[in-house]
Amino acid sequence: MASITTSVGSLDVQSIVSQLMTIEQQPLQASQQRSSKYNTQLSSIGQISSALSALQTASGKISTGAFLQQFKASSTDTSIANVTTTTGGVAGSYTLNVTQLAKPRQLVFDQFAGQAVTDPKATLSGAPTSLTLTVAGKDNVINLTPSATDTVSLQSISDRINQSGAGVNASVVQNNGQYKLVLASAVSGSDNTFSIKAGGSDSGSTSGSSLAGLTQSATAASESAAASDALLSVNGVSVSSGSNHLTNVITGVNVDITKLGQATVTMASDSSGIAASLQGFVDAYNQVKSAVDSARSGSLKANASVLSIQQKLTGILSTPVPGVDANSSYAYLSQAGISIQKDGTLKLDQTAFNKALSANPSAVANLFGNTASTGFGDRLSRAVNDLLGPNGVIETSKTSINSLISSETSYQTSMSAKLSARQAQYTQQYTALNAVLSKMQQSTSNLSGLLA
Repeated sequence: MASITTSVGSLDVQSIVSQLMTIEQQPLQASQQRSSKYNTQLSSIGQISSALSALQTASGKISTGAFLQQFKASSTDTSIANVTTTTGGVAGSYTLNVTQLAKPRQLVFDQFAGQAVTDPKATLSGAPTSLTLTVAGKDNVINLTPSATDTVSLQSISDRINQSGAGVNASVVQNNGQYKLVLASAVSGSDNTFSIKAGGSDSGSTSGSSLAGLTQSATAASESAAASDALLSVNGVSVSSGSNHLTNVITGVNVDITKLGQATVTMASDSSGIAASLQGFVDAYNQVKSAVDSARSGSLKANASVLSIQQKLTGILSTPVPGVDANSSYAYLSQAGISIQKDGTLKLDQTAFNKALSANPSAVANLFGNTASTGFGDRLSRAVNDLLGPNGVIETSKTSINSLISSETSYQTSMSAKLSARQAQYTQQYTALNAVLSKMQQSTSNLSGLLA
């Protein structure tokens, strides 16, 4: 008898379900691609925002006109007067004649009981257990023996004084096997002198003083020094200072005097500093344009909001300062050496700027900032502030894009749950079908066996 032939066999459930899910997942994958695009757009907006913030800072700096008041100071003899520039200042020349340096009071003690001290840690028998330092009129009591087992030595006196923070520095100095206690005001000048009292007397001068049994030899007395103020003249005007660091003798300059003599300090316009500030503004503007161009050629192509940013800034740069006659003064940036290139970027011609500044400094200052707030720095600063504000293009764009991202995220969460359920359903259905087919195959095999 002929046999029965069948093609019924087991199914590859995993492969079938995988192919079905590939189709089912297409909407989810499309949503994920949209999320990726929106995140790229958000990143582009963030880059534009950062560039605008930098431009806002740069515009603010030039809007006051203070950036034109940058000076550099120089000294004809830095060994006498070393100078550093601060803020403000006026161009000019200042002759300094230093006749005395500020010094702290210094007392040196090198004997105990009339003898040289050869061991700084040796106990000074009979020394008092406390001393009083009076600094700038304030008494500071220093306990030399905080605990019952403590003893007084040259080194311990130095340590206790330093630990007190009284405003006097103490040190132990060794010379040819002999040790000295050196006390000095922490701050120079006659207003910061000090006096001492501890089982002895302070002569108030550089000699004849004693401290806790310590006395001065002739050498120690000569090494001592009274507090003194710095004395000098600036263009013939007498000046005194408790410090050798002078902060108010020349406006816009700190002067450090280090020895006696004469030096000339010159304040001149710092063209390189001014150029750096102006170049910083130009670079900041160009960075905004670069960020906008990058966004428009990429994820934000044809985005009207992004395009409006560049249009707004370009419009300001192309508009002259209101009320200024360009024929008699400076109304356009190009008149001060800043021009708009064919690609929309700015370029600074330093030579042209220096020439304009030299010819009419007030007009250059007015070009960038003025009392009417109509200078280019003023207007750009306001424009950028609006763009970055809560209702500006940047924040509204971020809000819009974040809303789209949030919507896609919600959709993806919901879709992922549905796909998981769908995959389970397919797996169950095709597993059951596979079981039925297997039974059919078994029945067919049995029947074939009977008919064989």
